[in-house]
Amino acid sequence: MNRLSLFKACVTTLLVCLFSVSIVSAAEVSGRVLSPDGSAVSDATVTLVELNRRTDVDDQGRFSFSDVPSGDYHVLARSSLFGGKVAEVSVNGGDAELELTLDRSQHRERIVVTSTRSGRGTGEVVSPVNVMDRSEISQQGGLTLGETLSSQPGLRSTGFGPGAGRPIIRGQDAGRIRVLEGGVDVGDASTTSPDHAVSSDIATAQQIEVVRGPATLLYGSSAVGGVVNILDNRVPSYVPSDSLSGSVELRYGSAAEEQTGAVVLDGGIQTGGRTSFAWHVDAVSRETEDVDIPGQGVQGDPESPFGTLPNSSVESETITAGVSAVGDWGFFGVSVREFDTDYGIPAELEEEEEEESIFSRNVGVDSGGDGIRIDMEQKRFDVRSSFNLAEGALFDTFDFRAGVTDYEHAELEGAEVGTEFFTEAVDARFELKHGAGKRLSGVIGLQVSERDLEAIGAEAFLPESQTESVALFALERLEQEKVHYEFGLRLENQESTTEATTAAEADCLNPTSRNFDNLSGSFGAVWLPGPDFSLGATVTHAVRAPGAEELFSCGPHVATLSFEVGDPNLRNETARGLDVSLRKRTGRLTGELNVFMTQYDNYIYELATGGIEDGLPVFQFTQADAEFRGFELSGLFELLHGDGHDLDLEFVGDTVRGELRDGGMNLPRIPATSLGVGIRYRGQNLYANAHVRQFDDQDRISMNETRTEGYTLINAAVGYRFSHAGFVHDFSIQGFNLGDEEARLHTSRLKDFVQLPGTDLRAIYRLLF
Repeated sequence: MNRLSLFKACVTTLLVCLFSVSIVSAAEVSGRVLSPDGSAVSDATVTLVELNRRTDVDDQGRFSFSDVPSGDYHVLARSSLFGGKVAEVSVNGGDAELELTLDRSQHRERIVVTSTRSGRGTGEVVSPVNVMDRSEISQQGGLTLGETLSSQPGLRSTGFGPGAGRPIIRGQDAGRIRVLEGGVDVGDASTTSPDHAVSSDIATAQQIEVVRGPATLLYGSSAVGGVVNILDNRVPSYVPSDSLSGSVELRYGSAAEEQTGAVVLDGGIQTGGRTSFAWHVDAVSRETEDVDIPGQGVQGDPESPFGTLPNSSVESETITAGVSAVGDWGFFGVSVREFDTDYGIPAELEEEEEEESIFSRNVGVDSGGDGIRIDMEQKRFDVRSSFNLAEGALFDTFDFRAGVTDYEHAELEGAEVGTEFFTEAVDARFELKHGAGKRLSGVIGLQVSERDLEAIGAEAFLPESQTESVALFALERLEQEKVHYEFGLRLENQESTTEATTAAEADCLNPTSRNFDNLSGSFGAVWLPGPDFSLGATVTHAVRAPGAEELFSCGPHVATLSFEVGDPNLRNETARGLDVSLRKRTGRLTGELNVFMTQYDNYIYELATGGIEDGLPVFQFTQADAEFRGFELSGLFELLHGDGHDLDLEFVGDTVRGELRDGGMNLPRIPATSLGVGIRYRGQNLYANAHVRQFDDQDRISMNETRTEGYTLINAAVGYRFSHAGFVHDFSIQGFNLGDEEARLHTSRLKDFVQLPGTDLRAIYRLLF
């Protein structure tokens, strides 16, 4: 059966199920949301997680959900002033009532949706996961997604300056890490090269989830290393009780004279009928100057600029609007977004006197001028929907999500355009879910993706190409009394085509179109002997097809200071992984320890060959068997709890080794080991924290790599939050790299040119209403 026939057959099956939409009659779940002192909370939103139903509390903190089928559910309450709370409730034919006392402590349970597609507490999920909510995202305060997530164990950034930083998970990046917005691919060119920014501004994100393990099979073979899912409310799934609510955030940073403003507005129209309407608008504007750094910009060059990282300024703007129809039948909504950014790549091409740079020869511009800047624009259209199916049907809900993106960016040298990149992408998901609140639950679905990529100009190291994929997937979960099991399966076909038949450079092989069939599977279990501990283990067999960049690259790429050479004969990459997770869920000490090992057959990586072409070092995509292993540790110890005061000791650590299995050669750009400790205080209004994290020297280096010195980062913050007249005000002062230490990321190909900012004092004001 060809791809089109398979697509038609699956869609027809899903639509047959869809036409069975109806209302399910059952019990009521109701209750009250209380503050830590026992008073009613009037600003909370309550979610019945497995059914994806939300409501706002009334002035007395009361809420209710009607027509709830029998089953076991998680109820999540969130308040901008008092924090959150997760509780479990069982519905067995009768009504259920509960009280939720909110807690701002870091010990509290979080809800994960990326790895389960229905919602589970962090202690119950099989896959290792990191969760950052809106408050933590704001406190971390990174300009890029990679920088923001780098505070989490096992995560780093590609580190191409303040404008571009893609996340690295356990030493994996690019084609093995999938970045999603609301469960759909971000649709940019950030996997093509680390100098390309992720086209999403997290200033308006509600939550960011990072998932490894079996659940990544839901999102594609390119997610074998992990998934980063940015969750927001651009397509509302419920109607808020207030006609207008939202937030305003203003930020100033001293290191780059950062000025950021973000506005989020949500509202609804209650019609009194079966269908009401909800809307969402957000906007972000950010501007920075060149960032201050300690010491010289270029490592080992006393003549390089001192105290400032040249060409590191950033300007960006984002605007988003969405609207949804919502009822007891489910919801259907759409959104549009435009993202624009202009940022510099803080690196210069070193020229020899007898040889001109590639830019000089091809566009007639001296590379020692203003440096390379990237002018990027993306337009995105999203559809999100969920429909409740008939009572007694095989499936509970039918979900459809799709993202359509039109992306372009120009790489500029002064006023001249060196290269232009154009990407058009579609990612669509059809999902049928069953067993909400039951012991056996899961999701089966179809994913269809297409990406057209074209590069034009002097630095067009990629020929025009098209990548299409179709996949069937399933993730099933069986919950016994003390053991929960999870099974995953994915069948995927990927075709990478190009009309080019002759390599652009003599050092490259002639490109040829390729077709790949992949079958991946996973099994995991989590043991819950009681409320205190959980022990989870997963095994994964994942197959990844090489991407267009790995197959077809051929030519100079000045923004990354490299001459890139792909290999159109690359084979499928196969990963066999084992994860073991121990979690302490309650008590004075809570935390998580993850130990992992992944063995790869035909691992694809870029090797610095030591050769020089067009004045640039040659990086060749090649394959070999490899192994990654390591651990991640995070936890809190409660020093003080009660009378409105929480004082916690926090600790975090991680390490990863990546090496070839034959000969033991270290793989390039593997993160250094780190260990950190901190203290965090939360009162009724005042909060504060201080953290120290040590990053070791990285001397386990690959061929033609250089050693990277370790460093210590000291961060601290203090803030005050209060409510008045229905508004919540939050003022904070944050300090990053207070020791003003020179810090270079071994994960960055530009580590000799780019270092982390020096001491940065940030003032943040948030208004919530």
